[in-house]
Amino acid sequence: MKEKSASQRPSAGELGSGFSLSRVARDGDGATLAISGEIDIANADAFTDEVHSHLEGADGQVTLDLQNCHFIDSTGLRALVALAEEQRARAQTLKLSGVTGGPLRVLELSGLLDSGLFANGGESSAWHPAGLSPHK
Repeated sequence: MKEKSASQRPSAGELGSGFSLSRVARDGDGATLAISGEIDIANADAFTDEVHSHLEGADGQVTLDLQNCHFIDSTGLRALVALAEEQRARAQTLKLSGVTGGPLRVLELSGLLDSGLFANGGESSAWHPAGLSPHK
C-alpha cells in the first residue's frame, strides 16, 4: 500500500469523518474558520466539538467559510443552528460565507437564509461569491 505524501495527509482539523476545519484568520476578537468536505449525521457532533475548540478566546463575530463544503444534511443544519444560537446567547454573531451548490440549496429550502439567525442578514448576495446567483 502506498503511503500518502505530506500534502495528501489529513490536516490537523481532519477527523477522519468527512470534513476538515482550520482557523484561517483572526478578525479582531472574532475568527474565520474554513470548512471542507461534509457536515452530516456521521460527523455533526465532531464538527461542533472542533468548532468549539477553535473558538476558545474568540469574542467577536465568527465566520464559517463554507466555500469547500460540498454537502450538508439536516443534522449538519442543526449543528449550524446550534452554533448560531450559542453565539447569539453570548451577544455575538455567526456568519456563513462562500456557501454554494448543495449546501446553499439546503439552506434555501430550510428557510434559514431568511431566518435572521446568521449575521448575513438574509441577503442572498452574502451567501455566494461575488453575489452570483446559483440559479442562473
